[in-house]
Amino acid sequence: MALYVDGSTPSTPDHEDLVDGLSALSRTLVGITARTLAALDAEVTLSQYRTLVVLASHSPIRTVDLAARLGVHPSTATRTCDRLVRRELVARHHRPVDRRVAWLTLTEAGKTLVGDVLRRRTDEIRRLLLLADGSRPHTPAELIEALVIAAGEPTEEQWWRRWERCTARP
Repeated sequence: MALYVDGSTPSTPDHEDLVDGLSALSRTLVGITARTLAALDAEVTLSQYRTLVVLASHSPIRTVDLAARLGVHPSTATRTCDRLVRRELVARHHRPVDRRVAWLTLTEAGKTLVGDVLRRRTDEIRRLLLLADGSRPHTPAELIEALVIAAGEPTEEQWWRRWERCTARP
């Protein structure tokens, strides 16, 4: 892939349509996840949930490695895990050979929560696919846009237009 001097990549109109669609779909999926967490009355923030998802796929893991995967400072990962340990969703383990290093894993309750959210989110994506299927999209970008619209979310173009005026007074 070619890069411009400023670090950006050249794109085609089709590529831009796909990027726009994926941006809108990303907002849609975050919304689905947030609604699912609320419906489960999980009392877990999205960033805490992301921590649980990373632990589900990479544990046991050291705090410093978790922080790197999350793209946060190790102290942020530690504070997040402290909260999740208190909620009994994450456990810390020490190995006899090096008690200074804590290894993090999900508890059964944490594993159950992640599984419940993922199953519900997958069900919602299936529902959106059924709704979007009536329009029979032909390209990946069209399919993604149909999913966003089926979820009742604004397309990327609509979102940016709304963003432009979100601080305007009525």
